[in-house]
Amino acid sequence: MKYFYSILFSAATVAAFPSYWAEQLNRAQPGVFESEHFKRAIENLRENRAVEETNCGPVPCAVFNAKEQLVSIEGEHAFMAPVKGKDLRGPCPGLNAAANHGYIPHNGVLDSQQTINGLANAYGMGPDLALGLAAVAVLFDGDITKLEWSIGGPQNVGLLQAGVFGRPRGLSFSHNNYEGDASIGRPDYFLNNGNAYSLDINRFKKAYEKGMADDRYTIDKFRDLFVENINYSIQNNPHYFSSQFAGLIVVPAAYNFVVNFMSNHTAEEPSGAIFKEFFSVTGDYPNFNWIPGHEKIPANWYRRTSTNPYSLPAALLDVAGGWVRDPSAFRLGGNVNGVNTYTGVSLGDLSGGLYNAGDLAKGNNLGCFAFQLQTMYLETNLGLSGLLPNGILGVQQLIAKAVTPLLKKLSCPEVANKQFDFTIFDRFPGAKDVVKM
Repeated sequence: MKYFYSILFSAATVAAFPSYWAEQLNRAQPGVFESEHFKRAIENLRENRAVEETNCGPVPCAVFNAKEQLVSIEGEHAFMAPVKGKDLRGPCPGLNAAANHGYIPHNGVLDSQQTINGLANAYGMGPDLALGLAAVAVLFDGDITKLEWSIGGPQNVGLLQAGVFGRPRGLSFSHNNYEGDASIGRPDYFLNNGNAYSLDINRFKKAYEKGMADDRYTIDKFRDLFVENINYSIQNNPHYFSSQFAGLIVVPAAYNFVVNFMSNHTAEEPSGAIFKEFFSVTGDYPNFNWIPGHEKIPANWYRRTSTNPYSLPAALLDVAGGWVRDPSAFRLGGNVNGVNTYTGVSLGDLSGGLYNAGDLAKGNNLGCFAFQLQTMYLETNLGLSGLLPNGILGVQQLIAKAVTPLLKKLSCPEVANKQFDFTIFDRFPGAKDVVKM
C-alpha cells in the first residue's frame, strides 16, 4: 500500500507540474522578434536570401552593459571540477561549463526552472529556447516523474520511473533523438562504437583551424564546417543518419551556439583561446589535449545582453539561414547501403502533406515541424501514453501541458492523428542506432 501511494503521489506530480512550462512560455515576451530587423531576416528567407547574422544571431545586440553582462566565476560560481561517480557531464561543453561554475546544479541533473534561470544567467538564452530543449530532453531522455534531465549519463530515479518508464539515458546516450552525426566536436555514433559523447580531438582541431587565419570564429565559417562534416560522414560512415530533430535541428544549431553563446560579447566573435577553454582543450595547435568534464567559462567574459536573449525563433532562423546559404546543409535521411549512398526523405511523404521542403524555412514552420514530429514519434513509437489510467499519468498529458503551449506560441498548424509516417525511416540502418541501456 505504501508503494501504491508513492506511485500515486509521483503520478499526480507529473500530471500537474508541466503547467509551469506553459506559464513560463506565456511570460516570454515577443519584444525583439517584432523588430524590423527580425522581420527583414524572415523576409530574406522567404526570398531565398541568406540571413546576415552577428554573434548575437539574426538580431544584433545593440546594447552593452558591462555590469549586467559580466559572468562571475568567483565565489559561488568559482570553477569546481566534477566528482567522478557523483557529478554527470556530457556531450555539450556549454552545459558542462555551466554546471562546473554552479549556474546549473553541479551534479548535472536539472529541472525546467533551473534550465531557464541557469542558461539565462550564464549565456543569455531565452526562456522559450531553454524550455523547448528541456522539454524534449525530459520526454525522451529524462525522468518523466520528476521532469528532470541529465546533461550527461543516466541519473538516479525513483520506483515509478524505473518500473514503468525505465532508466533515463541522459544526453550522453541520446543518439538520434537529441544527439546526432556530423557534430562540431563529437564523433559519429557508429564510427566510435557507440560513444558519441566524448570529444574527438581531430574534429575539434578541424573546427579550430577555421579561425586560425584571424583568430575569429563566425557563423559563416562554421556553416562551411558543418557541410564539410556532413560530407565526411556520408563518405566514411555507412550508418550516417540525420533524424527529424537531432539531425535536422540540434546538430546544426550546435555550430551556431558556439558563436552565439560562447562569444565574448565585448568583441565580434570568439577567439581561439575562448574556444579551447569552453571545450576543455589545452595545449597549442596541433598538439591539443582534452580534459573530460573540465569545461570552463573564461575570466573577464561577457555573455549576450538580456535585452536580446537568444530565443527559439532566432535559433531556428539561424538554422534555416544555413540552408538558404547552402542547400546541401539540409539533411533529412541517411546512407542506405554503405558509404556514399545518402538518400533523402520527402517531407511531404513523412508529414502526410503538412510540410514540404519549399516552405520549411518560412516563418515558424521549421520549429513546428521539428517539435510536432518529435512528440508524435514519442506517442507512436514508444507506446507510453496508455501505461497508467488517463488523467493520472500519460505522455499525451505531458505533451499537452509541456509542448502544446510551445506549438501554440509558434502558431503551428493542427496535426491529424497518426499523420506522420515514421515507417519511412525503416530503410536507414543508422535510424536503428539507438543506445540500449
